[in-house]
Amino acid sequence: MIPRDRVVETYNFQIPDRIPIDFCADEPVYDALVKKIELKDQLELMKYFHIDFRWARPKWIGPEMRTSDCKRTDCFWIPREGVDFGYAVEHPLASAETIKDVENYNWPKPEYYDYDIYVEEAKRFREEGYAVYGGHWGWFFGAATDLVGMEKFMMMMVDKPDVAFKVMEKITDFFYKCSKIMFEKGSGYVDIFFTGDDYGQQKGPLVSLSMWRKLIKPHVKRLYSLAKEYDLYITQHSCGSITYVLDDLIELGLTAIEPVQIRAYDMDFESLAKRYAGKVVLQGSIDTQKTLPFGSTEDVKREVISRIKLFKDKGGFVIGPTQHLLSEIPLENILTMYETAFKYGKIYNK
Repeated sequence: MIPRDRVVETYNFQIPDRIPIDFCADEPVYDALVKKIELKDQLELMKYFHIDFRWARPKWIGPEMRTSDCKRTDCFWIPREGVDFGYAVEHPLASAETIKDVENYNWPKPEYYDYDIYVEEAKRFREEGYAVYGGHWGWFFGAATDLVGMEKFMMMMVDKPDVAFKVMEKITDFFYKCSKIMFEKGSGYVDIFFTGDDYGQQKGPLVSLSMWRKLIKPHVKRLYSLAKEYDLYITQHSCGSITYVLDDLIELGLTAIEPVQIRAYDMDFESLAKRYAGKVVLQGSIDTQKTLPFGSTEDVKREVISRIKLFKDKGGFVIGPTQHLLSEIPLENILTMYETAFKYGKIYNK
């Protein structure tokens, strides 16, 4: 069975030849693994680990992502520091008070990307038999908190909900237009709209359900509806405790929830597997908070096998970590995770 067929069967709650495997890590982890295994590049690493998914991405050709004093930024001109995407160190919309303030911001344009490179990648990955992720990341809530500042944006959602809504709407406008171009140009090559935003924290929701439904859900619906127009599966990234919104996401058309942060409140994996059987695919769950960074290789192997056993007679599960793999995790534990996933994912599905 080719990887794409394996993923499609899993996403339709059928039993594939083995449980699909996904991978996400910070750049230094990619580099360390490539060096340790003596491979050529990251794509070789994906083959080595039997990863069933591939990302197709456009190339940024817009204005340089730098401030006037040479700090790096993201596409919304938010100054950032740290590894890879990093964290916001300044908040360009911190002084926004009105809808006009929001509208006057220097918002990025969809034409700041070269989509031809994206199409070439998507086509190649499809021809190689992989399940292809496409579309813009879609982190409108996270981008809003970084643009305004987390504390101030949370207060804005209460005191000035129309302004908070407009911030998220303008961000979603950009993601929607970029994704529409990608879905159109990549039609026939892309399988899954992978979008991401964090709606939960370790101990519970980030916002109330009523506030989420009023201010956040309309933007999720807009992005999901676009993906459904192109008959794409929808995978939603969200860290933390997110069961409070999961039924709403399923109602909107969610296929898979990723990464399943099992140590967050109400995110026990076995309970979720029973509660959402046949309703949503669980993608992830190998613990990056305790097992992978602090456990032995036997602990890692045991956890991977325990997940697989829950799905030995049904589809709806993809093996992957609970968050990006970070440099603190011993490489041997990462290797054990993927070796075990490949070996036992086949055995338990026979």
